[in-house]
Amino acid sequence: MTHSKAKLFGIEAKYAGVQASYWTSVLAFSGFMTVYLSFKGFKDTQIGLTAALISFLTISFQLFISNFSDAHQQVPIKKIVAGLYVLGIVLGTLLWQVPLAIPLMMICYATAGGFEYSINGLLNAQVMQYANAGIPVKYGWPRGVGSVVYAFFALLLGALAEQHSPAILMPIFLGASLLALVMVLFIPDVKSLSSKWTPIHVQEKDQEHSSYRRMIAGNPVFLVFLIAGVALFTGVSPSMLFLVRIVQNVDGGSRELGIAMFLQAAMEMPMMFLSPWLMQRFKPEQLLSFSFASYLIKAVLLIFAPSIGILYTAMVMNVFCFGLYGFASVYFVNRLVKPGEKVRAQGLITLCGSLGGIIANLFSGVILDTWGLKPLLVLSSAIILISFLLMLVCLRMLQGKKPFDKARIA
Repeated sequence: MTHSKAKLFGIEAKYAGVQASYWTSVLAFSGFMTVYLSFKGFKDTQIGLTAALISFLTISFQLFISNFSDAHQQVPIKKIVAGLYVLGIVLGTLLWQVPLAIPLMMICYATAGGFEYSINGLLNAQVMQYANAGIPVKYGWPRGVGSVVYAFFALLLGALAEQHSPAILMPIFLGASLLALVMVLFIPDVKSLSSKWTPIHVQEKDQEHSSYRRMIAGNPVFLVFLIAGVALFTGVSPSMLFLVRIVQNVDGGSRELGIAMFLQAAMEMPMMFLSPWLMQRFKPEQLLSFSFASYLIKAVLLIFAPSIGILYTAMVMNVFCFGLYGFASVYFVNRLVKPGEKVRAQGLITLCGSLGGIIANLFSGVILDTWGLKPLLVLSSAIILISFLLMLVCLRMLQGKKPFDKARIA
């Protein structure tokens, strides 16, 4: 391994640690959200409202943070991320140590979740910032490490929650967040590295800084993709939030929920590690179209799952769902938007999930309490079908269009 390759691997290893610790904290906080909040006395409708509030706050925080980061590029992304971790730890400690009425707990939990979810787009922007400065840091395998760690901890936490109590989830979240805070402070700043590599593109301070409205209105392909993303996550969110109800419908418990989450997350790993090979052979929009189709197949399987085995099969489908979407969307958007828009563009992708979560979680808990599980899953599948058709429209619009960033980054 050459000196340069060794340095690159060192950066990637640190970034893998950042991803692993981040997704562990997300798992402990929101992976078992329904289990934890049910334990605290929440009804499904209240859980849905809490999840919707998290999504709304994530949008609000992400819009402000991404805009600030693009406008003040002298401020390292990792410092912004560290600040969000500190705020999340403070609120998590309050939830853990102070008895709160359900309305107050809902606000506190949702605010902590908003901070936590806002970090994801910034972590994606961090590695894209390396790439845009000409530092060929890989995204796929470090993100894959995050999926592996998430998967194994899902298995562990599912068993612990069933054996002991869901109350253990909050202190685990705090420990993981503290570790994540330390890990993110160890990743190097782009400015300290960019002089050692030939830049592909370095964003200049005097570069045009367009508004969100101009950025989206001037890029119809990006606009259609954002709408498709909102529809996708509107359809996907109910089965993610109320996965425990789907497991219970086939006579499973917290342990089976952990296994289902393990399979779902573990299946992301192969595609993440294969991302350099896939990016050399396929366009990001082609991978995304296949991903959207796979989400639709998975949703249909969940409707008709008669047993825990079929449910596990649906979870395995995630190899082609988020396994592809997780990295293909990052590269697709990075190549689609102009310089000076890249951090905000990654933030907007995260916001698609948040906006979809708001829409879905406002009605999913109510439908579940009123009509039951199957009508909710049927409606979710119909919405995912719409998202797939929109992605096909996006693919058609891209024919003949040149990306702003032609560099293939893996």
